[in-house]
Amino acid sequence: MSKKKKIILCCLAALVVIAAVAAVIVYSKLPHALNYPIDKIEPCEHQTVSVVSQDTDTVTLQKNDDGAFRILMFTDQHLNGDNKTGYKTVDRMVEAIQREQPDLVLVGGDNITSGMNRKRSAQFAEIFEQLGVYWGGVLGNHEGDNKYSITRTEMVGIFSSHAHCVMLPGPADIDGDCNYVIRLLDKDGNLVKTIFCLDTFDEISDETAASLTLYDKRTPYDGAHENQVQWYREKAEALKETDGDYDSILLMHIPLHAYDEALETEKMLYGDQREDICSTVYDNGLFTAIQDVGVTQIVFCGHDHLNNFGVQYKNVLLSYIEPSGYGAYGMDRRDAPPSDWLQGYTKLDLLSDGTVAQDQIRYAEVYGD
Repeated sequence: MSKKKKIILCCLAALVVIAAVAAVIVYSKLPHALNYPIDKIEPCEHQTVSVVSQDTDTVTLQKNDDGAFRILMFTDQHLNGDNKTGYKTVDRMVEAIQREQPDLVLVGGDNITSGMNRKRSAQFAEIFEQLGVYWGGVLGNHEGDNKYSITRTEMVGIFSSHAHCVMLPGPADIDGDCNYVIRLLDKDGNLVKTIFCLDTFDEISDETAASLTLYDKRTPYDGAHENQVQWYREKAEALKETDGDYDSILLMHIPLHAYDEALETEKMLYGDQREDICSTVYDNGLFTAIQDVGVTQIVFCGHDHLNNFGVQYKNVLLSYIEPSGYGAYGMDRRDAPPSDWLQGYTKLDLLSDGTVAQDQIRYAEVYGD
């Protein structure tokens, strides 16, 4: 073989090796389906609630047995296709649901992130089908923000096509993809609690951010739009006609600017603030609407992975859900010991006298992590 041919063969071999290595690197970086044995999940012991009615923006669940109405809330799982962190996040969530036996699970957004996530979205819903537990919640700012991601509307459609999902897209004439109400009834048909869910989108435009001079420009995050706030007002008032005096919870992903305002004058009731509050950058009027209507006593949000506090402000508890995922920034990324990691969930027991027993639970305290 001539020297020239040997050089050509060596170059070709080198190109093959380089291409193979590049393919492995690219494949390792691509978002994968959830690497979790969903079909092996053991279901919860029994079906504790049933859907008794549903329309465009309201679903009603009734409890089938006595006792508190138990809700588990998870947020910011960031199931982005990473096999290691995704497996751990799903495993912890599944074990918590099996241990706590909730009547309802709510997710606070940034659940399925990154690109090529159609299959992951379906698998996420299949987890709850396998568990046999009803679930709902909202989307976060990272659902649909990747150019290879399915749209937020598509994701809600995938979720809501499954039997145990109570997430609704909501009225077509207002902005957002999950604006709806969950009414919870006890065994005898009495209203226990109402849950409002609102979409808070992702970020406002650069032009809008530049026009806002009253708020810190470090956080260009969006929030509920004017027509959503109006829908909340009208829906909350309309429910007074059918339900009388009632108490409600509001769930959304991005915190209200009121969270910042509250810490200027009030002390935290629980938890800690470990990072700046990346709140809605403008006053969208929602907190004013909450006070005016007077039916919402607790607001829950996610978004900030290092905050898990609650603060009472103007007769409303502003609270974070305990962050749940291992796939995005957290205390582990700050080289904190596992005992200081915040990953976990929030448990609510809605009692017959209308009170809410709340517990922020960390996985480190249960599993040691």
